[in-house]
Amino acid sequence: MGFLVALFLVSSNVVLATDVNLTIRDESTVIYSKAVPLPEAGTLEINGHPLNANSVLAVLNAADVLSPDFSISDLQYFDSFSSFYLKCITYSSGERCDNWQYVIDSNYPGISMDKKILSGGENVYVYFGPQNKVVLSDTEITTAESLTVTAQKYDYENNAWVNRDGVTVGLTQPNPDDPFSPIEVLTSAVDGSGQTVFSSIPVGTYNVGIKEDFYFPTKQLTVTESTPASSSGPSGRSHRNSNSSGSVLGAETKIKFDLPKAFEFLLANQKENGSFGSNLYTDWTSLALASGNYQAETIRLIKYFGEAKMDNPRLTDYERHAMALMALGLNPYNTNGENYIEKIIQSFDGKQFGDPIEDNDDIFALIVLRNAGYTAEDKIINDDINFILAMQNENGSWNDSVDMTGAAIVALAQISDNEAIKNAITLAKEFLKKTQRQMSDGSWNNSASSTAWALQGILAIGETQADWRHNDIEPFDYFATIQDKDGGIKNAIENEELSLKNKIWETAYVISALSDKTWNETMQKFGKTDISPQLTVTESTPASTPIAPKKITKKPATPVITVAPVTKISTPIIETENPESQKSWFKKLLENIFGF
Repeated sequence: MGFLVALFLVSSNVVLATDVNLTIRDESTVIYSKAVPLPEAGTLEINGHPLNANSVLAVLNAADVLSPDFSISDLQYFDSFSSFYLKCITYSSGERCDNWQYVIDSNYPGISMDKKILSGGENVYVYFGPQNKVVLSDTEITTAESLTVTAQKYDYENNAWVNRDGVTVGLTQPNPDDPFSPIEVLTSAVDGSGQTVFSSIPVGTYNVGIKEDFYFPTKQLTVTESTPASSSGPSGRSHRNSNSSGSVLGAETKIKFDLPKAFEFLLANQKENGSFGSNLYTDWTSLALASGNYQAETIRLIKYFGEAKMDNPRLTDYERHAMALMALGLNPYNTNGENYIEKIIQSFDGKQFGDPIEDNDDIFALIVLRNAGYTAEDKIINDDINFILAMQNENGSWNDSVDMTGAAIVALAQISDNEAIKNAITLAKEFLKKTQRQMSDGSWNNSASSTAWALQGILAIGETQADWRHNDIEPFDYFATIQDKDGGIKNAIENEELSLKNKIWETAYVISALSDKTWNETMQKFGKTDISPQLTVTESTPASTPIAPKKITKKPATPVITVAPVTKISTPIIETENPESQKSWFKKLLENIFGF
């Protein structure tokens, strides 16, 4: 009876103290705007999971039940966070997904909708789209030009963007030590009108965002050198592609690999579910994206990991996937209840990991475990190192493979105070030098993957591409000659589907190599959780399924992780009371959505 009375009073435009004023908007469309009775205190059950009856999500659900104006068309629950995720709302104009924000009495709560409890009388706004943004005067400028940046915030009551003061704009680049905490190159506080001007910006590619927003979201800016040739055209800027050959004032210029274009190619092939195809391609692309600063696309990728499952994985699948998780800052010890480190440890037979006649599984086990808290003090690490060293050929290679030799250097270079390891790396380096000199284009095997993996080893020993110049050509120059117009790496495979998969795969390898970071440096570090190996168990991995690029022939599986989607159901930007204690944008998003 009480519910019917409340419903009658709402329909009569009489708002009770226990009502909540709820407005739902999608840009210019107000989907819903009414007073909703606050349910009695207690616990509801939605989709088989408990929900506080006085939470914002419960009120939104009550409005859905009462009104035909909209429906919550996709509400997901994540056991990892014991929390709901509002994915989609459908109304007359269609379905809107993955970017719902909410505000209470003009304040953005720092917790998810199902955790925020109401007492009645609040004004709740739920809207689709970002809370803040930056507007650039241009996205491509020269060093002689200036850049005007305007900070704006969304006026959800009037569907308008208004200028925002009191914040600092920053031009950032990826941080090799933490992909989710970018390096500030230039910063400037905005004036009273929300604007600031940058001049004499160095050549490079930058992400422009707001410091107080943990640099999320951002706009990309490209700055090129100002030359006399750049005076052509109405804007005074040359639009010659950075990947084209030609001359400036008669001086010959080398073809250059266009790294931003390569990222564009990968991102253009990200599927709607956030993946890049099967587990194999998605894992390697994760390592490439982690070396950049593409927040929105990385969020979609992490969301995919949170929903996907692994089918019939082998040891090398676990190792590769653990690397991908760690590159994204996700815990390999606990992802949706799966312990990938334990899977690796349990394959140890007392001497080596996995297949006793293969060494690729041992090489990548060492890479993963050394980043998961295991050290040279652990017997299992020493045994693995001894096995890897014993598998090195007299010519300095592993398996006579450039790829695996580069990977072995990455694994062994983590332990630099061992004389046997130093000798092994010296021999491996000589093998790489000899095999590169057989090629006139600076590559290894005329192969993008072999060259990229060789560069991983070179980076691991602290050397640069310039140290490996051959015939006045560096590996970087080789990559430029095989880059396609769309930014990806060319291949000669006729099958269109297989050609695209290979293109994604090799482009990811090249991006990782050109990030100037090894896999070890891209992966974040995790503390060790003790796991006892089952020494009586030996896993036999077919020789056709190693982790090296040209050897993986197994059917790729789909990944599993604990992190739920990080697209926002509350604001993606937190106005903290203590800005000095800022966290990375990614960690802050998780905290904001799930109280993580």
